[in-house]
Amino acid sequence: MSAARHSAVFSLVLATIAAVASPEDAPWAIAVTEENDKFTPQNQDRFYTQGLKVSLNREDGVFFSVAQEINTPADTANPPSVTPPYTDMPYSAALYAGWGVGRILERSGRRDVFLSVEAKLGVIGPSAGGETVQNKFHKLIGTPAAVGWGTQLPDEILVNIDGEIRRRFDLDGAEHDSWDLLARAGLMLGTMRTEALFGAQLRWGDGLAGSWGHSYIRHSTAYDPAWARRPGPAWWLFVDGQVEVIVRNFATDGTNFRDSRAVTRAPIVAQGALGATMQYDDWSLAYFLAARSKDFETQDGFHFYGGLKAQYLF
Repeated sequence: MSAARHSAVFSLVLATIAAVASPEDAPWAIAVTEENDKFTPQNQDRFYTQGLKVSLNREDGVFFSVAQEINTPADTANPPSVTPPYTDMPYSAALYAGWGVGRILERSGRRDVFLSVEAKLGVIGPSAGGETVQNKFHKLIGTPAAVGWGTQLPDEILVNIDGEIRRRFDLDGAEHDSWDLLARAGLMLGTMRTEALFGAQLRWGDGLAGSWGHSYIRHSTAYDPAWARRPGPAWWLFVDGQVEVIVRNFATDGTNFRDSRAVTRAPIVAQGALGATMQYDDWSLAYFLAARSKDFETQDGFHFYGGLKAQYLF
């Protein structure tokens, strides 16, 4: 897909989202999340190397998202004829739009559980624009282009249904609101990822009740209820951990219905992260740094990536 055509796909999806009618009294929250392994001290382009998500949440629980994910092998500098070796992660990209619904449950006067489900539709392969985005960015910042994109996974439709549940535990009482624990579980089914996930996020700071914690592009729905946010400043630090039980992942297993490169997937992957969030009135900004265990058996050690998330309520 050409750069112009790739841009047109994004524009069409965003225009469709903007055209969805909403009640006049229902505010929206827009969030932009960028995840990249360049945000880490290791500063390496490899494996899950870049993710971008734009999401819109409505107060009534309806949400929309558009996202792109890019994966590359460890070696992106050698000629295409030898890149990547079959023991390394193949080049791949996914581009998809999501739509879903979330709810915060009322339980005996408490609002400490949220449920969400999201349907995703898109494409895996050259039409997802991974080569264009990565190499145009590399040209912009003056670094060499990745040369092996000719070996990437072929085009295939992407259909996924993802669900998530979170439970908040106040660790110092609601009147203090400075320590809490957010436990979560997720289930993903489809051509992009099929897996179960279990995790928790420990937070310390001021103003925690206005947020349900940090979310990750690949392993969370786009549901982000932000309307409990209080006026003025709020901040917190967080420590996060999760375990993924993976049945299928396009980035390692390749395409479902066409021949493609693949590597032997690790059936269980662990991730740990540290991060911080700052809020002021209707704005928030978060940063995190994450480390993952091997996604495939021949991977040479841990993978590190970071992320930035900016959000505005309007």
